[in-house]
Amino acid sequence: MRLKLYSSHSPRDFPHLVAVQHPSLDILPTVLVCPLKTGEALTEVRTTLNWKGESFIVLCDLLRPIHRQTLTEIGDVDEKTSNAIIEKVLTLLALP
Repeated sequence: MRLKLYSSHSPRDFPHLVAVQHPSLDILPTVLVCPLKTGEALTEVRTTLNWKGESFIVLCDLLRPIHRQTLTEIGDVDEKTSNAIIEKVLTLLALP
């Protein structure tokens, strides 16, 4: 699966958020997203994402829902990076 990249504010030419919920759940009013930042510390629950020559830190520890109407889709994350992001999010869940 390839995760979707979104922007929630201007400028809308770079992503600010990556969605971690399955794209087929587009019937829901909110989307679970992780913020993307530059210059943040890389930790055990964060990973990197490269997009159009820019490197971002995916802040999986700041996962939150955002209302779908406030988002503009920017593009997709490659499959390898998408899997790495999902793995980091899963480490935050209380699984048996």
